[in-house]
Amino acid sequence: MSDSPSSNRLLVWAIVASQFGPPFMFSGVAVALPSMGHELGLSATELSLIETTFLASATAFLLPAGKLADASDRRSMFRWGLMVFAALTFAIGLVSDGGAIVVLRFLQGMVSTLCAAAGPALLVELVPPSQRGKVFGAVLGVAYAGLSLGPLCAGWIVAHLGWRAVFFFGTGLIVVGALPVLLGMRSKWRRPERWVHVPSLLLLVAAILAAVFGSAALQTAWGPWALGGGGAALVLFVFMQLRVQTPLLDVRELVRNAPLGRALLVQLLLYLNAYCAIFMLSLFLQVVRGMAPPDAGLVLGIGSVLMTIVAPFAGRLADKVRPTAVAACGVVAIVVSSSFGTQLDATSGLWHVAAVLIAQGIGFGLFSSPNLTSIMSSAGEHRSGMASALAAQSRGIGMFCGMGVTAAMIALDFGSAPVAEHPERFVGTMRAAYAVLLGSSTLALVVALVGRRGRDGRKPLESGAA
Repeated sequence: MSDSPSSNRLLVWAIVASQFGPPFMFSGVAVALPSMGHELGLSATELSLIETTFLASATAFLLPAGKLADASDRRSMFRWGLMVFAALTFAIGLVSDGGAIVVLRFLQGMVSTLCAAAGPALLVELVPPSQRGKVFGAVLGVAYAGLSLGPLCAGWIVAHLGWRAVFFFGTGLIVVGALPVLLGMRSKWRRPERWVHVPSLLLLVAAILAAVFGSAALQTAWGPWALGGGGAALVLFVFMQLRVQTPLLDVRELVRNAPLGRALLVQLLLYLNAYCAIFMLSLFLQVVRGMAPPDAGLVLGIGSVLMTIVAPFAGRLADKVRPTAVAACGVVAIVVSSSFGTQLDATSGLWHVAAVLIAQGIGFGLFSSPNLTSIMSSAGEHRSGMASALAAQSRGIGMFCGMGVTAAMIALDFGSAPVAEHPERFVGTMRAAYAVLLGSSTLALVVALVGRRGRDGRKPLESGAA
């Protein structure tokens, strides 16, 4: 590379800083939705589509973005991704039509995959293996900070300036974070050759969209059919990848590369906790404990704050010891958190809820950056774009599965009855959900420990670099 070491260091930390804005907007938009719905006259379904569409699009296009990152110029992808994401964010603040907002959110999710795939791949290119844990820890610490501060800042902005100001403020954050990247990064764009197998792309997008929208509409007549169709299409997608010459997802490589496949599987199993636990605890605090939403939000923020603090520390530790060992400690903490959750009841105090959140926050903080280090290093630099896409994909699938567990259990126990009318019954539902999470996190621990004596995720790349 022609770039000097000092310019590379500045570029690395510019990329790290740029990770704050998009997560801030993702979590902050949820706070702006009620005000947006009231002003624009949007239904509950339309409001849910504003969030669900973004998630669906961001998940569906991750693998194509990973392929593109490995086939062309990651720097141009990252720069253009940030610029277009900022422009779309600003545009949402200007429009007053619910349908237009949904379309813009779909495009936002699609563009976000460019940064999700190219960002970690760029860091693999710029950072030596011995320092990657520290850098990935910083990336996740900054992202968790954005997720934590988004609801708090957005609440104040909505109360004083209106919901549109959330998008304008978010645009400013993204632009400020992106400026050093835009000014300091030289583009090396090249035309990708044989980028993607188009039928695989169309099938994957259709499968994920059907699964996401079906899970969001389980109470409707078409929801279960869409969810089942999405699952069947995903199975067909996997079989297709085994037959085509240029697969979008190289299934055989995942089987051969045991450290990569194991790290992705552990992450998928663990991220069932990420959505399901927070959703259940939010209802527990407000429905069973009778707390006001702002107070409940402060309690739930314990986990995010701890993730922000612990993730950089865990990343540095992963540079000194095996990343898989640090990640396994995080899995143990999440098993403990799920175990605490199964013991919650209507008389549980805030200290019990805090214990659940503290263990979860420490667990994800210890797990995330070392596991990302293992994933990125296991793939090798020439496939780091696909590895970063797979990492984001496994997190997304895990959260969707957690959403499915939550929705299915509440639907079975309550049907169409409001949860607030039966707080005692909800406690049983929550404990059953935590039992499922305890099972998934325990399975993740077993998989992590099975690979504990195997090859470390960093070794293939380190030997290649030497």
